[in-house]
Formats: sequence, structure tokens, C-alpha cells
Amino acid sequence: MEVFMIDIGKGTQDLLYSDENLNTENWVKAILPSPTTMLAEKVKKIEEDLRIDGFIMGGGPVKKAILEHLKKGFKVTISQRAARTIRDDIEEVKRLGIEIVEKVENPNFFLRDLEFELYKKLLKLAGKEFNPDIFAVACQDHGFVKGQSDRITRFKYFEEKLKETRDPHDFFFVQETGFFSRFDSILQQLRDGGYRGFVVDSKVASVCGILSYAEEIGIKEFIGLDIGNGHTLGVSIKGGEICGLFEHHTRYLTPKKLKELVEKLASATLTFEEVFNDNGHGAVVFEKINPEKVLIAGPNRKLFRKYGEYAYPGGDVMITGCIGLYEVAKRNQFNLSAGISTLITPLKSPSL
Repeated sequence: MEVFMIDIGKGTQDLLYSDENLNTENWVKAILPSPTTMLAEKVKKIEEDLRIDGFIMGGGPVKKAILEHLKKGFKVTISQRAARTIRDDIEEVKRLGIEIVEKVENPNFFLRDLEFELYKKLLKLAGKEFNPDIFAVACQDHGFVKGQSDRITRFKYFEEKLKETRDPHDFFFVQETGFFSRFDSILQQLRDGGYRGFVVDSKVASVCGILSYAEEIGIKEFIGLDIGNGHTLGVSIKGGEICGLFEHHTRYLTPKKLKELVEKLASATLTFEEVFNDNGHGAVVFEKINPEKVLIAGPNRKLFRKYGEYAYPGGDVMITGCIGLYEVAKRNQFNLSAGISTLITPLKSPSL
């Protein structure tokens, strides 16, 4: 089974191409600037009105660059299909002064997370043909339900999915969700490119990667942390299953606060309200555990370094998400009819 894995973050995109004839450490891999970072730099060099087509993709830097272009006095026109890169709510995009049209004539800028020609060139340089049996993508999507906080939309997905299964390898999508617009866009790009594949939330992919490392070193009961640029996700794991989960914004965390969250997660005393009221997404906890270790990944892992140890799945902390994607592909054995989560209907905000 040849799997092409790509974990798309705000700063980098981490690529890995499997070869079951080699040790994981010898697989072809690359760490590149993220698509949104590269496209943002292109916007800064354009000295004319923007005519944007493409797909919904991760916003961040490219969204900021487009809005700065607008402030310079240039006109920005964007296709209906790509507009939600700027804001999930189309009316908000219009209020920013961006013109949304059904079809952009002669576009001079194209939005997308996946660059198939780039991947082919990289593999050719490595002496390999780009012909994956399955394409596995990790990225982040808050989700969108009009009139509902995206923090609630995102966390309710975790909460509802955990009612179905506590195995993180089951948290993948192969069909459009209707509320995760970026995930849906990734699946459309895969179909347009002629590839079979799936998409996983980047935090869940990291959890699966950390779990792979824990199994490699013989740890069955642990806390896993992905400390990212934007979000920090913590999970308690026992016997390969999630016993509890919380998600917060990294900028609101200190080592002391994170240590307290981890301790409460392990003891099953952490509540949704405690995290949500602190501007996080929330928490859901099923049972307490007695962690053997705290295993840490993510670009801001130094924040918690003295309280745990780094995870090195595949021998490289940078490919934690990619290894997680590989585990999802391997354990589901190309079951591309699975992974369909119940659609999330609009939910009232909790009483706070």
C-alpha cells in the first residue's frame, strides 16, 4: 500500500510518502512552507486588482494578505466557490468590500490547499513515481453553522463523534459534511485530481501519531498533547482509546495552567465550562487514567517540555501528523465508505 500523507498547518506542510519495503525513517519526506504562506507571498507581489478563483482553503496568512491588498485600494473579486476562504459567512465577506461572483473571468490568482504537480515534482527528484493508492490529508477546520460559535461547532464534533467511537483512528471523512467547509473542499480537490483519499482533523492526526509512538515504546496509558500555533489539544489514552479530551487556544496557556488542565484531565475532573469560559473550545471526559507518561508534539512543545517528553513517531517529531494519517489508512484498510460522521445541527450555546 502506497500512501501519500500531507499534514497542512499554518506554518508548514509536512509530506510523507510510504514505502512498505523500507523502514519508516527511510520514506521520502519534505517539510515545506504551508500553502497559505506561499500564496500570501504571491499576493504581496501583485500590483493590480485581484480576480480570485479556486477552492476554499486554509485562510490565515493568505486571507490577511488579500485584505491588505484591498486596503491598498485594489479591487478584489472572488468566486462563490473560493469565498469562504476569507470568512465562512458569505455576508461578512461582502461587508469587507469583496465582490463575490458565480464565475471569475480570467482569474489571476488561484486558491487551493493541494498542489498535485508540486508533489509529483518532489517525488521525481527523489527518484519515485507519484502513484499513491490512497491520499491522506490532515488540516484544521473549525466548522460553520450560521448563528453558532465556531468554538462550539468544532468541539461538538469531537463530543458527538466520541459517542460513536473512542478510537481516534475512526475520526476521518470521505464524504462532504456540510459544516466543515475546508474538509469538504479537500475531498473535492482529491476527486478532481483523480485520487482516492480521506481527510482528518490535524489535531486528531497528531493524536494518532503520538499513539503510534506510545505503542512503539510500550506505553498503554498516557496523556498526549499537541501544542500548536493556534490550538492545543490534550487527550487521555488507555488501551488505544480516548478517555478524555480538551482543546484550548495556545495563546491563553501558561505552563502552570496547562499542567493543571493535564492533571484534571487525568483525574476526570475537567469540565467543558472550565475550558470554554477561559476562551477555549471545551472538554469531554469519560474516565480517569493513571498516565505512565505525558507525550508531547506540536510546534510549541517547548511550553510543556519539563512536564513530559517529546514523541518521535517515525523518528521525527515533524511528521507526527503524517504517521497518524498512515495509521488511519492502514487500520481502516481502504474502508472509504466509513468515517462518515453524523451532521451537526445548530446547537444552543451552553449556559455560561
